[in-house]
Amino acid sequence: MNYIETVEKYAQTVVTVGLNVQPGQTLVINSDIDAIDFVRAVTKAAYERGAHNVIQKLTDGPSRQLDFEYAPVEVFETVKQYKIDEVNDFIEQKVAHLRIYSQTPELLKDAAPDKIAALAKASGEMNKDFARAVGRYDFSWCIVAFPNDKWGELVFPKEKGEAAKLKLLDAMIKAVRVDKEDPVQAWKEHNDNLNARAERLNELNFDKLHYYSERTDVEIGLTKGHRWLGASTKNADGVEIQVNMPTEEVFTSPDYRRVNGVIGNTRPLAYQGAIIDDFKLTFKDGVVTDFEAGQGYEVLKNLLNNDEGARRLGEIALVPDDSPISNSGILYYNTLYDENASCHVALGRSFPNAIEGGKDLSKDELFDKGLNHSLVHVDFMMGSSNLNIDGVYEDGSTIPVFKDGNWVI
Repeated sequence: MNYIETVEKYAQTVVTVGLNVQPGQTLVINSDIDAIDFVRAVTKAAYERGAHNVIQKLTDGPSRQLDFEYAPVEVFETVKQYKIDEVNDFIEQKVAHLRIYSQTPELLKDAAPDKIAALAKASGEMNKDFARAVGRYDFSWCIVAFPNDKWGELVFPKEKGEAAKLKLLDAMIKAVRVDKEDPVQAWKEHNDNLNARAERLNELNFDKLHYYSERTDVEIGLTKGHRWLGASTKNADGVEIQVNMPTEEVFTSPDYRRVNGVIGNTRPLAYQGAIIDDFKLTFKDGVVTDFEAGQGYEVLKNLLNNDEGARRLGEIALVPDDSPISNSGILYYNTLYDENASCHVALGRSFPNAIEGGKDLSKDELFDKGLNHSLVHVDFMMGSSNLNIDGVYEDGSTIPVFKDGNWVI
């Protein structure tokens, strides 16, 4: 396929498999302008599938850098009411949402940490109702990525400009199965496999998991009635969607009160335009009580101080070391991709549907059952080829779930 054919096939796959756009539906696309070719292709594919309206909301990376260089911190602390009203209107209309990551991972590496922290907190406050609706799958949503030159050069330092972008695009296309003759069928088979993994874990019904490796030794408790989830899901109207492309994980939300030990990252975390790396978090009774970082210490500190829930876990996800993205050997500096090369956990907000009947419970009811709430949800990678995970039953007996980074059940 040439570039245009590749972009069009990618767009068609996202509209069909990811969002499953329905006739008469409105779609909102949030993207950086670097992905404009892809945005236009998605817009066309959505209209051809019967979309009523496609709304593009575009940002510009270099302009954002200027905001952080010149604007006072008060600008980033402010939440405009018209933005909140728009978000709430989208929720009420059950508008489909597509998020396209296309900004350079190090876009804000030189930005003041207090401005990054202010933006994260204000964005979380503005989107708190949206985030809850997303967690309940009230409407269709999907997150994907599209490369730009700078991102390509970061991932492939020997390549420059357009060549770097195209090399990264080629890697992404393989990861999202668009290189297959029939991507829709390829995704169906992949989802069947992941959902079978999730069902097996639900049958085993562990009380907790014990993770141990060179950088991690932690016990993570599971809630009563927890549910492991696979790749695809159905929104509130029963429409099947694929919320992350790519995905290689099965996941659940742990009991935020029952996390004890140390977790060390194994891949850099790109957060709010900055890189956090070589970090460890120490948990006691579910709360981060100590932390260290070789890179991005202040950014990590501000993340953990975002709110009370930012120091607790909201997700655990299992991804084998023997998986396509891991086997590619590519470090993307992007959580959407890197989390699918490694087991990972997330600080912050839990998923309501990760517990039986969770979608019908209030925030306080979920919290009482052990599901965390927070304005943030930030995944970081802690899996490796030497990670072992044991499933622990209520009577204390154990069976291996992962050995040397891979499934054994």
